[in-house]
Amino acid sequence: MKTIKILRIQTLIICLLILFSSNAQTYKSNSWSANLYLGASNMMGDLGGSNFIGSRGVFDYDFRATRLAVGTGINMNTGAFSLGLNLLFTRLAGNDEYSAQDFQVDRNLCVRTDLFEASFLTEYRPFSRTKGFNRFYVYTGIGGIYYQPKTKLNDDWIKLRTLGTEGQYFDDGPGPYSELDVVIPYGLGYKFRLAKSTSLILDLGFRKTFTDYLDDVSTVYVDPVLLASSNGIESPILSNRSNTPKVIGDERGNPDKDDMYFLLGLKFEYILGGKAGDGCYYNRNPPKTRSTKINQRKMFTR
Repeated sequence: MKTIKILRIQTLIICLLILFSSNAQTYKSNSWSANLYLGASNMMGDLGGSNFIGSRGVFDYDFRATRLAVGTGINMNTGAFSLGLNLLFTRLAGNDEYSAQDFQVDRNLCVRTDLFEASFLTEYRPFSRTKGFNRFYVYTGIGGIYYQPKTKLNDDWIKLRTLGTEGQYFDDGPGPYSELDVVIPYGLGYKFRLAKSTSLILDLGFRKTFTDYLDDVSTVYVDPVLLASSNGIESPILSNRSNTPKVIGDERGNPDKDDMYFLLGLKFEYILGGKAGDGCYYNRNPPKTRSTKINQRKMFTR
């Protein structure tokens, strides 16, 4: 399954590069832009959220778990496409206290996850030649994240990965989950031109991950005695904070759904070279069409 996912990701990267490369060759000059990002993030995982157990996309959204997100990026723009490198930091959150479902309220878990993201994105403006709509864009790409789930105990924030709260460090356990993961970013946005070289951008983005441990919750409850002897006394305390007794093997999370998160924010963009145009990056040397060549011949024959 992991191999199939990797192959799909590699195929996506190749397709995006081919699309961008073929478009870039059509134009003789490109423009560069830099941006600063300020927005909000929300995690859709096993904790808190709506009335679902496990992530159900945007339907698992809970406003109280919204946190700040900041970032920066640089883009090479050509024609209707642009290729960019972006960096982002956010602190995701999840809390069973926010849920309306009895199962989650009783489970009584909470988490905050510091997350760093680096991504390569390809933007496409499908209406680049239509005035009034040429500022709209969609995007996708490939990225990587480093994340660190923590929870609160006696006013201290404790790293959860090293505690193996679901038996990851048992002799026959699955092993610890990685702090690194691949993400597939996708989304859409709209550019509001402020001046010749500056724009304000409204951006909505989603991040598909390949881990179910952004919130450190995925499978079942394990033996607390074995957990304490294997990982220390804090591990069983933070693994099971329920108000009712749990049996080994009882459901703790939903391993069938990977976690995801989404972002909504504003970008301030500055054009480093070229002309901002009307939300698109008009090229100073557009390709000559047949009609253009005919008109040029007429001018020289007069």
